[in-house]
Amino acid sequence: MIKRLLKILLIMFVSIISLAVLFVLTLQVFEYRPKDETDLSIENNLENIEANHVNKDNSIKIMTFNIGYASLSETEDFVMDGGEKGRMDDKESVEANLLGIGNIITSSEANIYLLQEVDYKSSRSYNTLQFNYISNLVNMPVTLGYNYRCIFVPFPFDLTQMMGTVNSGIVTATDYYVEDATRIQLPGEFSWPLRLANLKRCAVITRLPISGSDQYLVIINVHLSAYDDGTMRIQEIEALQTMMQYEYDLGNYVVVGGDFNQTFPNAYTKNQDGTYEYLFELKDPNYWQAFGLDDEWFVGNNWQFANDVTNPTCRLLHQPLDTVNEENNQYYAIDGFIVSANIDIQSVTTRDENFKYSDHNPVELIINLKP
Repeated sequence: MIKRLLKILLIMFVSIISLAVLFVLTLQVFEYRPKDETDLSIENNLENIEANHVNKDNSIKIMTFNIGYASLSETEDFVMDGGEKGRMDDKESVEANLLGIGNIITSSEANIYLLQEVDYKSSRSYNTLQFNYISNLVNMPVTLGYNYRCIFVPFPFDLTQMMGTVNSGIVTATDYYVEDATRIQLPGEFSWPLRLANLKRCAVITRLPISGSDQYLVIINVHLSAYDDGTMRIQEIEALQTMMQYEYDLGNYVVVGGDFNQTFPNAYTKNQDGTYEYLFELKDPNYWQAFGLDDEWFVGNNWQFANDVTNPTCRLLHQPLDTVNEENNQYYAIDGFIVSANIDIQSVTTRDENFKYSDHNPVELIINLKP
């Protein structure tokens, strides 16, 4: 009887190990392996005529907004931030968030939108067609660069909360003619096998011709790493600096915007011992830390930071948003813009949307191109 029981247990153990190995091998075979550079398709592009080009005489309004795949609203927590969940409870809740996000986008009336964490047929957001919704909503040239594709993300380890199939990326939309859009793979990756079901971070470069000029307004949309030890974020910033400076040296106007997952320089001080003091205080050392974005290279090369710390741009998802006692919430200043010296910054505003539909607030920038 004991031998038979041991045999059954051994068979079960071998079966479980075999299934686990098979699953990892399947992830390996179907791993998303983007090229270093990928030309992106442009939906709804305009006719290539002067009237549809950027005009130096006009102000330009740009919004950056991480929409949290319409699933990280005020009611939610997230397992990677110390919460428990990996998805919302039902599709109707996701659709309600998406509608609210759509209203925020349209009310901005921006000329250019930089959106992050936009899903397309992802299990974690109940297969909502978020890219299609946004494309139809803005009705302007729009492009999607994927930074997260996996046939099945087995996390969190709760069958009711697993993210499952993920297709997600960053979206750039503009009411100008787009000459080309390129996905640039950023350096750094998690070790195997974590990388198999993890993000492949990228930048999306969109080139907009300027009327009466051979110059371009170059828009770079980014969503940098979050859950590394800070090393990958440094690598990504260095790669970003190279592409920014290259475009500027060509005589172009350059705007980099998005979710940097690093605290902007006007929202932290760094102590001599290497620790940080944040404007939005880190209330618990175990909370996720948005390390300071080092400004030395940017200041030394005359780049300008454009962000607003009147309101936080992001909240921690260790718990649902506490709407009664705000002191129980952890906030950050990680979304904004970096612009070249040949651009005048007219204003920059973090819109206080109270994190109702996303764990991020949108940031709006108004600029003018210098003659």
